[in-house]
Amino acid sequence: MEIILFRHGKAETYSDAKPDFDRELTSLGQKKMKQAARGLAGCLFPEGNIIIWTSPLVRAKQTAQILKTAFGKRATLLVVDAAATGTLEEIASEWAGLPEESTLIVVGHEPMISDWTKALCGAHISFRPASAASIAFDGENRRSGQLFWFMRVGVMARLGLSASTKRRQRT
Repeated sequence: MEIILFRHGKAETYSDAKPDFDRELTSLGQKKMKQAARGLAGCLFPEGNIIIWTSPLVRAKQTAQILKTAFGKRATLLVVDAAATGTLEEIASEWAGLPEESTLIVVGHEPMISDWTKALCGAHISFRPASAASIAFDGENRRSGQLFWFMRVGVMARLGLSASTKRRQRT
C-alpha cells in the first residue's frame, strides 16, 4: 500500500475576519495545485485507482477536488474528519481496512502531516503548501513504512509539463 500525505495548497492569510475553517485557496494556490495535480496524475500514477481522503476544512477540500479532477474517474473522494482533527492512530485505523494495492492520498494540514510522516517513516520533513510525501508499506503493518518520495509543488508541476510535452510529441 502507498499512502501520500499531501498538505493543502496555498491558502488565504489567517485573519479575524474569516474563520480558519473557511479559508480558501488563493488564485495562485489553485493554479499551482492544478499544475501539481496534473503532474501526479500523468507521471506517477498513469493507471490504477486512487482514493483521496480530505480534511473538512475548505482549503483542503478545494485541494482534494483539484486532485480528483486531475485523476478523473479513477479517483474517489471522501471527507474524513480525522484528516483535520484526528491522531495518527485514528486515521491509521481507518486506512487499515483498505486493500493492499491501494494508493491513498490524505489531504491535510501542518503540523499534523509532518508529525505523521515522522511517526510513520522517521523522516523529518517540513511541508510547505502543496507538498507531498509518499510512504510505502509492506504487508499489513501500516504504521511503519519507508519514505518513497517527497516533492514540493514546483517539482510536481514540472512533471505535469513534461507529461503534456510528451503527449504533444506523440500526436
